Amino acid sequence: MNEKSLKVLEQYEIEVVSTRRGRGSYICETGQGKKLLANCASSEKKMVFVNKVLEGMKERGYAYADIAMANREGCILTPDRDEMPCILKDWYEGRECDTKNMADVEQAVKSLARIHKWMYLPPDEENGYLRYAGEDMAAELERHNRELKKAYSFVKKRKKKNEFERLLLEYFGMFYEQAEEAFRMMEGTWYAGLREEALSKGQLCHGNFNQHNVWLLGKGQVFICNFDKCRYDIQLADLYQFMRKIMEKQDWSESAGYRILDVYSRENRIGEYGRKFLFVRLFYPEKFWKLVNQYYNHNKAWVPEKSAEKLEMLIRQQDRRNYFLKKLI
Repeated sequence: MNEKSLKVLEQYEIEVVSTRRGRGSYICETGQGKKLLANCASSEKKMVFVNKVLEGMKERGYAYADIAMANREGCILTPDRDEMPCILKDWYEGRECDTKNMADVEQAVKSLARIHKWMYLPPDEENGYLRYAGEDMAAELERHNRELKKAYSFVKKRKKKNEFERLLLEYFGMFYEQAEEAFRMMEGTWYAGLREEALSKGQLCHGNFNQHNVWLLGKGQVFICNFDKCRYDIQLADLYQFMRKIMEKQDWSESAGYRILDVYSRENRIGEYGRKFLFVRLFYPEKFWKLVNQYYNHNKAWVPEKSAEKLEMLIRQQDRRNYFLKKLI
């Protein structure tokens, strides 16, 4: 955002005391408390839906909901001078969750388990049940596997190969075997039943639960923000997303994995099929798919050194990852 975006504030019934830059945003001290002004990539309808979810969570006990404020025209999104949609929402300041600090990680997981109890909205046509349901995992993995094969065929035909491409070809078989096995594990009715139960109950997940959206406020208080990717889905998808990130950062530490599962299950029962869901998600080589997909969909004439480094790290972690997953199931 740039300073021109601050003109957007004139379109709100609010007294602005001061503003300062945040991360790609502005933090505003106002007569109605601290607010955050930021660009928003979601639609007006989606943000109305998100506000409805957050208001329901607040009624059930969530004290730190970043609910968006409507402008003078009653809209949540307000275009700035460059026609970029902006959002003004409640904000709380603390420090970002440290992925290598298990005390921080445990606070984040405990808070996630608690908000999952408050994250539900009876599904119907009005609140966007069909529009905001997450993708079926079996269909997602099948699509990802097709993308992997397509990228592999492309790299194989290239005459001059860089380090990333060389590593991709050398280790593709190992990762693709995991990808195919994860897809085969989806066979049967267990996943369909788990998903149908979540959707019929109106369960929601955050959709982008990572360390950047978890702020520690002190005294055990945690602010979870940025629900714009919120959707109807199996809530353990949030735990998977966070857990995979932490495990990668902590070199697939067995003790870290068990502590995460223990903290979550103390608040929310995971169950047999929930544990199987987590296993399949963790077993699928999503980080490998992301690196390959990013490579295939961007400029192939120049591959950042970081991509090769990330792939090398992924390869080095395989033994520890496999060891942990064998014990998890």
